[in-house]
Amino acid sequence: MFNVRIKKFLNTEQIQIFSEPLRSRESEIEDNRKVNWETGEIVPQNRKLIYNPFDDEMVIGHNMGNDEENLERSVRRTKNKIYDIARSNNWEWFFTLTFNPEKVDSYDYAETTKKLSLWLNNMRKICPNMKYIVVPEEHPTSGRWHFHGLFTNVEDMVFVDSGLYDKKGRKVYNVGKYRLGWTTATKIESVERAVSYIGKYTSKKLCAVTKGHKRYWCSRNVDLPIVEDLYIEMSYEQLKEKYGINENWSKECFSEFADVTYIEIPIYTTNTDFSKRCRQK
Repeated sequence: MFNVRIKKFLNTEQIQIFSEPLRSRESEIEDNRKVNWETGEIVPQNRKLIYNPFDDEMVIGHNMGNDEENLERSVRRTKNKIYDIARSNNWEWFFTLTFNPEKVDSYDYAETTKKLSLWLNNMRKICPNMKYIVVPEEHPTSGRWHFHGLFTNVEDMVFVDSGLYDKKGRKVYNVGKYRLGWTTATKIESVERAVSYIGKYTSKKLCAVTKGHKRYWCSRNVDLPIVEDLYIEMSYEQLKEKYGINENWSKECFSEFADVTYIEIPIYTTNTDFSKRCRQK
């Protein structure tokens, strides 16, 4: 059981204070699934919905049995995973990877993802320490698939000056080792903005079209957020009063199941501020 969750990203700690105790994620998953004996598939059962206003996500999923609501849940779950990875690493490059229709059928999601996976595996041989997270996007008018990604540790990858600049005046490069179509690569100035940008590509339409398929690719060496669940024997109001919440850092949300206060604190303050006091109970 827990009523406080601390989630540590690269530059931020997020503290979640719940108005009622919740079961741990492991227990929640274990107690809320069953096996479909016809297909062998593990089917999640009813679980609590807690909305995260910073990531626009649900902390714990809830199977309503309605296709539209299940689709929304799938979108939030995918976005949450992407945000967790993206916010936990220090990225250097933003890539866009497209396909030459003479080489790859860019209308075929399965074919484009297969080619993408092979290219990523080949790049890992050149850059063994490479980290990445890549997400798909379907072009709104042509319907062709292309991919966007955050990359780092790619010092041995070849970048070619395209002679172009983006709207912010940053030099645009091409990835020289990409032979499947066309690329752009720009240096990341703000990781926070890049993270926000990459998460916006996950939509209801994407999840509906890609049902049963992967919706993002990440290297095995990416860092993940550190999650700590605590149970503090105080009421919701006592917790908020005791630890003091800076209104500039916090948001409150309300759901059918529980109220939750989200607090986001820059990492440099957490040794002496709220999260440390929270751990001290």
